[in-house]
Amino acid sequence: MENRSLKFLAIDDNQDNLITLRALIREAFPEAQVYTATNGIKGIAIAREEDPDVILLDIVMPGMDGFEVCQKLKAEESTKEIPVVFVTAIKGDREHRILALESGAEAFLAKPIDESELTAQIRAMVKIKAANRQKQDEQGRLALMVAEKTAELEKAHSQTIQLLESLKVSEEKNRRLITQMEQGLAVHELLIDGAGKALDCNFLYVNASFERLTNLKSREVLGKTLTEIMPDSKDFLVEKYAQLIATRESVRYEKYFKQFEKYFEVVAYSPEPQQVAVIISDITERKQTEERIRYLSNHDYLTGVFNRRYYEEALASIDTEDNLPLSLVISDVNGLKLVNESFGHAVGDELLKKVAGVIREACREQDVVARLSGDEFVILLPKTDEMQAAKMVRQMRGAAQQQSVGAIDFSISFGYETKTMSDQNIQEVLKNAEDNMYRHKLYESASIKNKTIDLIMNTLYEKSSREMLHSKRVSDICEKIAAKMNFDQDDISQVKAAGLIHDIGKMGIDEKILNKPGGLDPDEWKKIQRHPEIGYRILSSSSEFSELARYVLEHQERWDGKGYPKQLIGNEISIQARIIGVADAYDAMTCDRAYRKGLSVAEAVDEIRKCAGTQFDPHVARVFIEKVLTEI
Repeated sequence: MENRSLKFLAIDDNQDNLITLRALIREAFPEAQVYTATNGIKGIAIAREEDPDVILLDIVMPGMDGFEVCQKLKAEESTKEIPVVFVTAIKGDREHRILALESGAEAFLAKPIDESELTAQIRAMVKIKAANRQKQDEQGRLALMVAEKTAELEKAHSQTIQLLESLKVSEEKNRRLITQMEQGLAVHELLIDGAGKALDCNFLYVNASFERLTNLKSREVLGKTLTEIMPDSKDFLVEKYAQLIATRESVRYEKYFKQFEKYFEVVAYSPEPQQVAVIISDITERKQTEERIRYLSNHDYLTGVFNRRYYEEALASIDTEDNLPLSLVISDVNGLKLVNESFGHAVGDELLKKVAGVIREACREQDVVARLSGDEFVILLPKTDEMQAAKMVRQMRGAAQQQSVGAIDFSISFGYETKTMSDQNIQEVLKNAEDNMYRHKLYESASIKNKTIDLIMNTLYEKSSREMLHSKRVSDICEKIAAKMNFDQDDISQVKAAGLIHDIGKMGIDEKILNKPGGLDPDEWKKIQRHPEIGYRILSSSSEFSELARYVLEHQERWDGKGYPKQLIGNEISIQARIIGVADAYDAMTCDRAYRKGLSVAEAVDEIRKCAGTQFDPHVARVFIEKVLTEI
């Protein structure tokens, strides 16, 4: 098996999981290329472009889950033959395996991942891909035979089209000449003397646009020469008109005239022997538009640094012996997804702008700073050795530590590598820099994510003090229920923590809704129902909270399957989420609201007892009523 030709794609909304998968795959297949995506849409786009040999796909992802992603991949002609392996923390029960097969997947792996099992599955999938590709090649040969049979007809048709196009081009040239004469700002006549030299003569016609542009009236212009009105034209008039006299073909050129602070297009042609007519048009707006288009084609619209297209062109031109040593720096913004999910993309965009500013401030004029993707930047440092690159990275890291967006501190993980010999492959240098960056990210990202989650909870409490008190009471009840159900101390601590942050997703809900004194309307209720998913996305971005993310996602599920967001039934719901469900409901029922008085303990107990077996796990409900409430 030729490892260097293999490509793999991992799709998972948890960046830490992607880092782990990348490391496991590279351990088994050192020469393979590993692409990653944090959502289904991006993953499908990479699959179309890169045609990987195997796709490793998570099931539980926001927006589009793994089953939907797999179905879309299998429905498209360009990706349907790529083997898909589900890699998920959801237990591999019969129902999920059936769903995996129905969506078209070839295999199913459960987390935590066994490295030997992963390697064996990948090798098997690569063989399947090779067989599929051979089948496609056979189909391609058949298609080629059909194409060869129709080639002569297509050639004849193409010749006919070319004849028609040549006629259209001729007509278009005539039309443009007429339009230029009609829309020209001024017409100026140039005569040829007996020696064949151009004599700069008078303006024949000036229209209203020319008068507005130059603030010159027609009576001030007519009878004067072009070089009198536009002195900047004097230096090149002789050359351009000499060309026209020699060839009798029209001449077109553009020039910026300082006295008007405008760009003009000058078209000269010979309507009669020994005569030249000049049409002058204002093209300033068009030139400015061209400049804007040129800027946008090379720069990232958000941060103002160069974009990926420009970076790839720059890398090819900078990767020369004259620029050695050449250092490459890869940087990645830690916790950007978490900030976007919690505080909104406007805050995330502001964070990216500040990061770009920090990086640019430390770079020199000859350096190239580009944004490769959402949170990833690359820096090309020509004629920069490893020590100089390390110093620049230290400067950028120190500057980043002094920056914040509001109350949000941010950090950047850096990795760098230096090319010192001309025979080194620049892509290998880039890969080493990227691996270096990911090693730093493993611990730097976890730290900033944990700080951000603390900030999210504090921000939620600032939005609504009622939410703070509710969360603490639910956490306390969850701890007591878990203790009475004989959980070990670690599991008790875990469900207590989950109870404290079970409503973290309400960070994404408007505080006017959270603090509304009356009941919610249907639209507001739909927004409230999104909070388990928002909470899941926030928590799953951090490995420390990834286990709690599932409990938060499921805490509004019901025992009878009528909850949300996934309509899980019975034991499909984690026991921790079932405990949170009882604690959350009890506290909500017994607390006063502006629009209603809370129920008494007896009334709340009656309600929980009545809903045991429908809304609540009957065993959890019984433990709470019989063993916990008696001690509260």
